[in-house]
Amino acid sequence: MNFFRRIYSFDYMGHKYWFFAISGTIIGIGLISLFVRGGGDPLHGLNYGLEFNPGTRVTVSFVKPATTGDVRGVLTQQGYGDAVVQQITGKNQFQVQIKQVSSDQVQQVRNALDKRFTIATQWNGQPDYSASYVGATFGRMVITASTKAIVLALLLIMAYVWLRFAWKFAVGAIAAEFHDLLVVVGVYSLTGREVTTGTIAAVLTILGYSLYDTVIVFDRIRENAPHMSRIPYGDMVNRSIWQTLTRSINTTLMTLIPVLCLFLFGGETLKDFAFALLVGVASGAYSSIFVASPITCLLKEREPQYRKLAARARAAD
Repeated sequence: MNFFRRIYSFDYMGHKYWFFAISGTIIGIGLISLFVRGGGDPLHGLNYGLEFNPGTRVTVSFVKPATTGDVRGVLTQQGYGDAVVQQITGKNQFQVQIKQVSSDQVQQVRNALDKRFTIATQWNGQPDYSASYVGATFGRMVITASTKAIVLALLLIMAYVWLRFAWKFAVGAIAAEFHDLLVVVGVYSLTGREVTTGTIAAVLTILGYSLYDTVIVFDRIRENAPHMSRIPYGDMVNRSIWQTLTRSINTTLMTLIPVLCLFLFGGETLKDFAFALLVGVASGAYSSIFVASPITCLLKEREPQYRKLAARARAAD
């Protein structure tokens, strides 16, 4: 009970610089990981999936049971130790990506896999084996399209908050969005998890969730502002957070439970999506209270009327 009393009476705005330091440390560790893993280039500090890498992509189904380790072992014997192997969820089917090779080398890979696992046949009697060549241009297109989608989402979020509240609220909201984005990227770099198109979809979902959580607090701040105009702005923000804390906690828990189940019991593709959501939802719940609100408060406290109230409160103490 003492714990709950404390979180519902804690001076969140009075400790905002501590929260900024915590967020800065987490983001800093992630950025260092990106630079170290990328050899000085942060763009190469992530483990990109098949969609982002140039090379030869093979899709194959087997008659005999196989694992990604078994398939990788055969490819290593053929001289492709750096091959990326993914199993299609619920099937004895695999996607393999290797460096750009000739058609003869593709045939050699096919023969080796057929000898070890026996390639299955399709309904028309043809072997269930296909190979395609993905150039560097395609990988760049995927990255560019993903980046544009994220940037557009951030701009629309900023415009929405600006129009609904004010530009100082928009700065706080967009700072929280960048915080969540950098946290997810940093965690992916630190853990070495593969970045797929599912990850990008999860990131866009996270931005929307984080905004929802932030708007809940901002709405209460706007409602309280006319009725609490005689107290310092930071105190008013604290009370707004206390009033919305139960809703924020319940919303976060109800969101995390199904996502956690998806991560624990879903297939590989769903696990990639769920992992990004787990990190992002937790970060979004944190940033709405400990990043968006403090930054907005910091900007609003510089306004003349709130400076006077703060000075009066300090004099009274």
